[in-house]
Amino acid sequence: MLPRCLLLLPLLGLAALPAQVDRLELGLRLRRFERNLAATEDTARRDAAFTRLDRAVQSFFRLDLGAAAAAIASAEAALAAHPPDADERLAASLQLTLPARLVDAEAELAFTLQRSFAEGDELPADLVLRVEVVGSEAQVELPVAALPLAGTLPCRGVPAGDHVLRWHLSRRERALPAREAFVSIVVDREARLLALDAAANQAGPDLDGRTLVAQARLLRGMTRGRAEETVLPGARLLAEAEDLARAVAAGEAFHGRARPGEHWLRVPAGKSAFAVRLLVPAAAAEGSPPLVLALHGAGGSENLFFDGYGDGEIVRQCTARGFYLCAPRAGLGAPDLGALLDALAARYPFDRDRVLLVGHSMGAAMAVAAASREPGRFAAVAALGGGGEVQASEPLRRLPFFVGIGSRDFLRGGAERLHLRLQALQVPVAWHEYPGVEHLAIVQVALPEVFAWFDALPPR
Repeated sequence: MLPRCLLLLPLLGLAALPAQVDRLELGLRLRRFERNLAATEDTARRDAAFTRLDRAVQSFFRLDLGAAAAAIASAEAALAAHPPDADERLAASLQLTLPARLVDAEAELAFTLQRSFAEGDELPADLVLRVEVVGSEAQVELPVAALPLAGTLPCRGVPAGDHVLRWHLSRRERALPAREAFVSIVVDREARLLALDAAANQAGPDLDGRTLVAQARLLRGMTRGRAEETVLPGARLLAEAEDLARAVAAGEAFHGRARPGEHWLRVPAGKSAFAVRLLVPAAAAEGSPPLVLALHGAGGSENLFFDGYGDGEIVRQCTARGFYLCAPRAGLGAPDLGALLDALAARYPFDRDRVLLVGHSMGAAMAVAAASREPGRFAAVAALGGGGEVQASEPLRRLPFFVGIGSRDFLRGGAERLHLRLQALQVPVAWHEYPGVEHLAIVQVALPEVFAWFDALPPR
């Protein structure tokens, strides 16, 4: 199908939906749930949470984002040792939104407190909102007499950078659980963005040039109330984009194996340019590590595997092994993964014999299709929360598959059919069913076992 911060859900990539809840808010709620899920070992509480999370998935498909937010809050409450009281439920129903997430250091940061979903009939008379920039003295307190509640927080004195914005409600001197938002503060914002726009207008069609154009648009969008799907490190991205602009103007290559870390790129490949998020390990500077290619579900983006699916579980798995991780943005068509791999290899010499393919839901179907078309390009395939069609060939019989599904997943039938089809074609396949798990949490639950399975595979 669904910051560092964020995450996406199956339908969060769809724009202009008629709801108060935006994609970022749903992502933040899901991230909190995923963290709590990872910390909860009680089987009964996990089972109850999976049942409620399944309701959230169904709400996404109905485009009822308010109900989705309520279901995630309910799933998070199911993980708690003690049920939330009325004040805690009220606090969980609210959200703090920012009209701009890239803010000038001399400006005021505007915010609005509003409902994500209905909880209770009336607001208590003694409710107070506190908002602060973590690590600074910038803070404000406002009485909450009605919703929505608009406020501002001066940025002057807050150092430039990417900041956590902590907020919480209180009643009768009782502080309710704190929540987080995120803001990027930069000096001379408009002048720097104008210079970046001018540089982007002169950029060429190669990877660096296309990436510069995309970064300029992304940063400009962070100033215009655009509901980004993930919390972006705007201050860091602006500084990197300025370095990229200088390299492009000088005709120098910028992105490549010698620049480790996470990067948002536009990779020209074949007839299109892929939007990808790429993790470059430090080991890439002198070697050719394996590459994991991760395909998200419908409505997701290149950020989903990095920031969602277990709060970025696949990033931790790849980092521990020194692997590249590439997550391309996929539409509803079949992406030309072979062309993408060839284009990446020109800048990032990964081990072409160790390309490991992972997909969830729609991404699982895409992974199966790509492996079926060009089985020789991949060392292994993990299809999670979905199935797909395969075409018989001799090379396919040498390609190992991992099929993972939750017992509560509505796509369980498709996964079962894929498993049986692979068995019939004598393709090596490992079947893993996870009791009680639904469609969304399957990735978080299965990834550690997927990577242990990768580790155990014999060399090609």
